[in-house]
Formats: sequence, C-alpha cells, structure tokens
Amino acid sequence: MRKTDGSPAVRLGAGSALALSPNGKWALCTRPDALTDLSLLPTKAGESRILPHGALSQINTARAAWFPDGKRFLLSGNEANHGARLYIQDPDGGNPQPITPEGTDSLTYSLSPGGHTVAAVGPDGKGYLYPIPTGEPRPIRGLADAEVPVSWTADPSVMFVYRPSDLPAKVYRLNIETGQRTLWRQLMPPDPAGVEYVGPILPTPDGKAYVYGYRRMLSDLYVVDGLK
Repeated sequence: MRKTDGSPAVRLGAGSALALSPNGKWALCTRPDALTDLSLLPTKAGESRILPHGALSQINTARAAWFPDGKRFLLSGNEANHGARLYIQDPDGGNPQPITPEGTDSLTYSLSPGGHTVAAVGPDGKGYLYPIPTGEPRPIRGLADAEVPVSWTADPSVMFVYRPSDLPAKVYRLNIETGQRTLWRQLMPPDPAGVEYVGPILPTPDGKAYVYGYRRMLSDLYVVDGLK
C-alpha cells in the first residue's frame, strides 16, 4: 500500500490485490498458492484471515468491490463447469452467494454508491442494473452497443461508461434514468505508439481526477542483407 505523496510503498503480504476496505484497515486479496482462496491482510497491526470460497473453482483476480458499509464485498468467479457470475460475501463468515446469472461479464461491473445495485454486462452482451440482494434486473438506459460501465458518479443516477475497443477511449457521463449522455474525457497516453487498449479507467466520483492504465504492444523491424 502506498500514499499519493510519493512516499515508498509498504508491503502488506503476498497475493493478488483486489480491493481496500472503506475504513482502510483491510486489503482483500487472493493467495499466491491458492487463487481460489481469498484472504484479508491488515494494513496496520493485526493477523491476516483466510476466507472460505465455497463451491467457487475460480476467482477473478483482477478486481473486487467493497460495499460502502464495509460489511460485504462483491467479487466475480465461477463454479466448476459453470459460467462466470457475480457473488456477494461477508468477510466475517459464510460462503460467496451469487446475485447475477451465469455468463455475466466478470471484468466490467460497478457497485452503486449506496450498495443497492450493481451495473454489469449480462450473458446477452447488454448492460443491466441488478438489484441487491435479489430482484428483477432492468436494462441500462442509453448504454450503447459494446459499451460497459466504468463506475458511478456521486449522483446515483449518473454513470461513467465507455467502449473498450475505442482508441482514444471516449468516456461518457450517462444518466441511466433519462438515457442522456455527455462526453466527459478522451483518454490516450501522450505516446500512442503500439497502444491497443485503454483501461482500467478509475475516475473519482466527482469526476475531477482520474487514473487509467493502457496496454502497449511494440515490435522491432529488421532489414537483413546478403541472404542466399
């Protein structure tokens, strides 16, 4: 874990980092020796805890999300011979419980500010709002083809969305009640050479700051003389 003031990082332990609890006391991660096992690492003094994974045979090690109250977290994974879906788990006990259908995109989802809804791309490739813990999902109004939810803004009726295949990445503010959309940012590194994907994109809820990653593929071209 590190601060944004340039101070050195503090090692918490081994594993793949998923999410930091709202109070900053726990880091949720997977263990390096068993990627289906989740663990909680204390950010200060304390003992690490291993959490049960139930029937899950695989857990998405790219991300997870804590609920605002810090009493549950959202993760994605799948059981053996089943499609991926989203699960809720209580860090104080209990196995992960599914809340979306099989085939839900395990990389592009976002938990609402109040923790009552998760936006995700369903098995049919369309975006839905899934009520938590149960309820009938409804389509994300105004979400264009191949677009995915990035995150919610401070306004629970507005989301950041984008199409991962676009370069530069065009991020929109989408009002999910009216379907109205406005361009927020176009993101591309200063040197675009070899950039084939922009993401993840992590804006603050007020949209005043953001960070993003990108994937670059570079190669070298050689000229060979004297071939026979």
